[in-house]
Amino acid sequence: MSRLEQGFAVVGIAGLVLCALGAPLDAKAMLGAWLAAALFALSLSLGALTILMVHGLTGGRWGEAVRQPLRIMIAMLPFALVLLLPVLMRLDLVFPWAGADPAMLSEKVREKLAYLNVPFFLLRFAFCAAIWLFLTWIVLDATGDETSSNHRSGKRFALGLIPHALAVSVFSIDWMLSLEPEFTSTIYALCEASAEVVGAFAMAILILAANRAVEILPGGDEETTLSEDLANMQFGFVLTWIYLAFMQWLVVWGGDLPDEIHWYVIRGDNGWQYLLYVLIALQVAAFAGPLNRGLKRSHAGLVWLAGTTLAGHFADVFWRIRPPLFVGGPLALWHDAAAWIGVGGLWLALLLFLLHRPDRIVWWKREIAHG
Repeated sequence: MSRLEQGFAVVGIAGLVLCALGAPLDAKAMLGAWLAAALFALSLSLGALTILMVHGLTGGRWGEAVRQPLRIMIAMLPFALVLLLPVLMRLDLVFPWAGADPAMLSEKVREKLAYLNVPFFLLRFAFCAAIWLFLTWIVLDATGDETSSNHRSGKRFALGLIPHALAVSVFSIDWMLSLEPEFTSTIYALCEASAEVVGAFAMAILILAANRAVEILPGGDEETTLSEDLANMQFGFVLTWIYLAFMQWLVVWGGDLPDEIHWYVIRGDNGWQYLLYVLIALQVAAFAGPLNRGLKRSHAGLVWLAGTTLAGHFADVFWRIRPPLFVGGPLALWHDAAAWIGVGGLWLALLLFLLHRPDRIVWWKREIAHG
């Protein structure tokens, strides 16, 4: 391992130690912080999986350029799933319906207990994990050769997108919506899927730009550069997310739905409104930036656009997940710092490890070849 990889690994281990020390003091606060960090890490892998399967159907220069960064993030999906195990061991500390006395729950939540119960929850998680691990195997194997993804694997990608969409829908309902079981949204899964794509594509651009001068590489036609193509795709992904998030808010506001309004109320009070302002500012910047062609043609401009978009995705995940689980003032944020240091350090160490050793991405091929 390189010194940088070792450094991130040490930072990650230090974060895990802090989490281990904090868990006995307040396990509920620690698990709430850990959940947000773990879901962010998983969102990048799931978004990468979506993008590569879609590109396998559509083709395009943009997808060929970010193929390797996306494959690396997909290969990290098992690691992201493992991060959820601490939460699975104490669901009752995170989800209000898990282990609670039904008599103490509202009538609206009691009506959902046939779905929201621990055994069924675990079964659904196993179902989603199995789908994603299988698709990881298929996609990584099919995209190893630059010519294979668009020609021989299109049908597999088309079929794979169906269970993937189902798994993302089930997972987002279980792990995000059920944090506040009174809240109902039929568009939330689409919002989550689009957010995953936004975050994964932004991360892929940053990885690519760190290794290549994308602003001088040719794009899809003679008049555009690769950096323009990537920025335009990012613009489309961000615009989709903004539209879906706005439509969810508009339906709740227009319908004057009390339980759904409460979801926004707790995220617009007690300091969370400032994070919302930051989120809006970052997304406006990510939307407006690609409208400037000079910015898209600049290496620094493309990095700025991708970094701003990724920061917006981080703020979005934190703003959606953390408020219902957060108790205490600003000092209680040390739980979040420990969780993000632990998850982030290990995630970056693994990312660099695979980036420098691409043969390890499909390690099972080597194991099979050696018997």
